[in-house]
Amino acid sequence: MTVYVTGHEGRLGHHLVLRGYKPLPCDVTDLESVNRALTVNEVTEKDTIIHCAAVTNVDACEGACYSDAIEVNIQGTRNVRTSFMGQMIYISTDYVFDGLDGPYSEEAEPNPICHYGQTKLYGEEEILEADYARDVIIRTTILYGGRKSDFVSTILERLKSHNQFRVSGQLLGSPTYIPHLADGIRKIVLLKAPPKIINIAGMDVISRWVFACKIAKAFGYPIHNVLLTMNGNTGSAPRPKLGGLKVNLARSLAIPVYPVNEGLRVMAGERDKEYEIRK
Repeated sequence: MTVYVTGHEGRLGHHLVLRGYKPLPCDVTDLESVNRALTVNEVTEKDTIIHCAAVTNVDACEGACYSDAIEVNIQGTRNVRTSFMGQMIYISTDYVFDGLDGPYSEEAEPNPICHYGQTKLYGEEEILEADYARDVIIRTTILYGGRKSDFVSTILERLKSHNQFRVSGQLLGSPTYIPHLADGIRKIVLLKAPPKIINIAGMDVISRWVFACKIAKAFGYPIHNVLLTMNGNTGSAPRPKLGGLKVNLARSLAIPVYPVNEGLRVMAGERDKEYEIRK
C-alpha cells in the first residue's frame, strides 16, 4: 500500500511528504488532471489518498476566493473521490460549526457561519455520500509549525518588535502542532476499521490570547507585551467564537493528542537546532 497526498505544497501536505508519503501532483478541480495523476502514479484501490488540497484563507473565501474555494474544496473533493477507488482521508475543520457551544464532538451538528466553513462542510458531504467503507473525515484546527505563515509565526514577529499588541480573548479553539497531527493521521491510516469522522487536534481549548501568551513564554519573550482584547473580529469573515474540538474518541483509539505547551516546546527546540546549524 502507498499513501499519497494531494495539496502536497500546503503546510500539512508538505510535512506529510517529509514523513515519506508520496505527493500526488494534480489540479483537483480538473477531472482529467486527477485521472492522469492516478494513472501516471499507478494508484490502485489498495492505496490511500490523504486529501489536503484546499483553499484555506478564511477571509479571502468571503470575497475574491469564494469561487476558488467552491472549485477546490467541493468540486476538487468530488473529483478525487469519483476517480479513486481506495481509502480517502479528508482533512476538515472546526469551522464547519457555528461556535455557539464548542468545543465540538464528532456527533455535533455542523452549522458553518462563513464561506470557508460551508465549502469544507460540502466537501465532507461528498465523502459521506460516496460512502466508501474506510473513508475518514479528520477535523482539526489552528494548525501551526509548518513552513508557511500561521498564528505562531505571526505572534513571534510581533514579539520580536518588543512593542505591545492586542490579541482576542473571545475566539476559542484547539491549537494543533502539525507534526502531532501527522502522528495521528499515521495511526488512522493503519486502522483496519477507522471511524467515519474523528477529531484530531490539540488537547487544550484556549483563546487566541492565552495561546499568544504561551507562545511568548515558550520562545522566551515577555508576556506583558501581549494585551487582551475582547474584540472577536480578527478579519472580514465571521469566525466561530466558542470553537475547538473534543478529542475523546481519538484518545480512546490510542491516537496521540498533545497539550499546546508540548507542541510549542518541540517547535521552540527545533528553532534552536536550526539556529545552531546556521551558526
